[in-house]
Amino acid sequence: MNIPFDKVVSTFKLGASVQGDADTPVRVAVFVDENATPFLIETIRDAFVPRTTAALVRVARLSAEPLTVKPDTDVALVLSCGSSYLQEQVQSIVIAGIPTAIISESSVEVPFVQQDNRMLGLIAATDEVHLLDTLARWILDRTEKSTAFAANFPFMRIAAANRIISSAAMGNMVTGALFFIPGADFPVMTAAQMGMMLQLAAVFGKPLRIERGYEAAAIFAAALAMRAVTRELVKHAGHAGFAVKALMGGAGTYGVGRALCALYERDVDYTRVNEAIRTAYMYVKDAVGAVKDMRDGQSSASTSVVLAD
Repeated sequence: MNIPFDKVVSTFKLGASVQGDADTPVRVAVFVDENATPFLIETIRDAFVPRTTAALVRVARLSAEPLTVKPDTDVALVLSCGSSYLQEQVQSIVIAGIPTAIISESSVEVPFVQQDNRMLGLIAATDEVHLLDTLARWILDRTEKSTAFAANFPFMRIAAANRIISSAAMGNMVTGALFFIPGADFPVMTAAQMGMMLQLAAVFGKPLRIERGYEAAAIFAAALAMRAVTRELVKHAGHAGFAVKALMGGAGTYGVGRALCALYERDVDYTRVNEAIRTAYMYVKDAVGAVKDMRDGQSSASTSVVLAD
């Protein structure tokens, strides 16, 4: 099997790029109307606590007074249950070119928003899970900083991860269907899965460390196993072999993505693994050193015997 070094290099470059994406500055403006309910305020307050210094959440009171919106704002959230000045103030934010979501408990309270568009949306909910899930998808649809948003605000991570996994699975499904040379699709699919891993790690706030090497090794082993299974299935599939390869490529990548999400969500501690590897390394190092010393000793003894003779 030929190792595509260009793919390896590209994957490492992607890792650096993804890490840079996670550190991209994000700015969120939150405007709170005087009639916003405690449920809305507490839900948004708890959800928008930045995990890094790259994110900034600006909070201001919504009133009839003119609003000031910073030009670097990525999205604006307006918490309101309806007021006489709400429509005018929201229009001023939208005119400033900032995607704006009105968050309310009922759509009846915000009648001037008939349907969502690129710049304005309404999220009406009385359930925290539904509200945050809808808001996460709304923001991801309107920003190019999805990795940075998800890395800073955990409630957005599942929605962002789902998009990454679906994209990688679809890409590998197409790869499996289009590559007709046996084994030619393996490095391409594996590189795509490695890229998916790096993106998911960034989304879940996992930096580039040695732990990613363990995960990369596991992905490579899983890819080899899937390749062996796929080859056996293709032998019995006849002319439908390309479909089998496509389904296995997509399903395998989807499964790997889900496994990585579960791993990152549980925040697995690799300390014991690192210690075990370090201990094994020191043991091997000492053993090699002992063997070398023994050989050097034998060599010195032989030299002494020759000189004595």
